[in-house]
Amino acid sequence: MKVVENTALQRSMKQDVKLKKVYKLFRDVMKDFKLIPVEKEKRVDVKPYQLRSLSCSVPNYWLLVLEAEQGMSYLGLYKVLILTEDICLAHFDESVPFLRVAEVNTVACLPFWVYLTKEFLEKYSIYYESIEKDAECVLNWAMSVKLPVEKSVRGKYIRDVMKLMSGWNLNSILSIVDRVE
Repeated sequence: MKVVENTALQRSMKQDVKLKKVYKLFRDVMKDFKLIPVEKEKRVDVKPYQLRSLSCSVPNYWLLVLEAEQGMSYLGLYKVLILTEDICLAHFDESVPFLRVAEVNTVACLPFWVYLTKEFLEKYSIYYESIEKDAECVLNWAMSVKLPVEKSVRGKYIRDVMKLMSGWNLNSILSIVDRVE
């Protein structure tokens, strides 16, 4: 009997080690994460179907601004898909959409969205370009895809980003509720 090398298994194990290293690097960098306000003269009015980058100490998050449900955009609340340059951590499924940004960066869509106010978006994000309205297909993907298991490196990464965004999401929703009342 001859022992045959299982190269597929070896590649998978090497990939897991690399992912764990990248995830550890992500966790280390996120310790110093902070939002950086955009200079007032550089702020651009928020409108649906804009691509913006989050102004922060870790500049690898992009925001795809969409209309919020039931006229909430009229009140200054927008549905925002989160995109990331951390492609190896975000690529948990073959169906993950990738977008080309400003002809330079490639970003992967994360499988969740948040709600952010116009004020937050203007203060903490930089406008890059308007996008086609058919970009809603990316939202449809985010609504239908299942998150990777929490124990996987990619599952941990996505949940970490969700946790990062959750405070801004909650504050934005509560500020709109206050306005309506």
